[in-house]
Amino acid sequence: MKIFFAPMEGITDGILRQTHHRLFGSVDVYGLPFHKLTRSMSLLTREKRDIAPEENEGLSVLPQALTRDPQQLTAWMDHVKSCGYSRADLNLGCPSPTVTRRGRGSGMLRDLPALRVFLDRLFSDPLAVALSVKTRIGYESPEEWPEILGMLADYPFAHVTIHVRTAREQYTGGIHPEAFDLALRRGLPHPVYNGDLRTPEDVRALLARCPGTEAVMIGRGLLADPALARRIRGGAPAGTEELRAWYTALYEGWCGRFQATIALGRIKKLMEWPAGNDIKKARLLRRAGDIESCIAAVLG
Repeated sequence: MKIFFAPMEGITDGILRQTHHRLFGSVDVYGLPFHKLTRSMSLLTREKRDIAPEENEGLSVLPQALTRDPQQLTAWMDHVKSCGYSRADLNLGCPSPTVTRRGRGSGMLRDLPALRVFLDRLFSDPLAVALSVKTRIGYESPEEWPEILGMLADYPFAHVTIHVRTAREQYTGGIHPEAFDLALRRGLPHPVYNGDLRTPEDVRALLARCPGTEAVMIGRGLLADPALARRIRGGAPAGTEELRAWYTALYEGWCGRFQATIALGRIKKLMEWPAGNDIKKARLLRRAGDIESCIAAVLG
């Protein structure tokens, strides 16, 4: 089974990807935070850096784009190919209101006829790279999923990553694993499961329910436990010194790229996940003024 590391803007940059790969490994593909495509096709400095081959040396990565314009996406895929990559991903999953109200990300799921026109135009000519798609199971309701599923099955996507929530549900509340069951029963090629995989037990439960699962995408679970992919494959949990080395290496890497205050803000944002719902850890983390205090807050 393949394991994808889901991207998170402002956290899972090249420094985190390379550090995770070096210290923990066991991830097959690292997703790149999405590029917000514009008419001028001018990428932000951080977007150019993120997709640069030297930023991802030795890694298997999946570039991702956010757009509602098929010509923009086609031009961007040409750029992806020029960077030496053979695959890319279309984001139909981002539920952020700032994205969806512009009809992008999961906002495209509100108008399925328009989405079909978009996909028809996109696939009317051969693509420069293999294209996959990440989607929600609906905008308002899971009842939208059968129609969305049927539409996506009409196009030659390399794989379809299914976050088993609607756009309205964001990242909280219940999940709908039956939506993934339906994708398997319908024979959707190469579906990838995404949604609330936090422990090896969660993955085993998924495989027991859906034995045909070929791949999973994990985001917050890997931020909370960087050894999760290794544990899923039968390896050891992360020890205290290993976690200390992880956080220290990330902080030092970010200090080399950003101002120290920005690096500290990034590490504190990341550490919110291992702190979880522990009120004491969260309070100590908020008050921490240096990397050692942050580590002590989370690891004790």
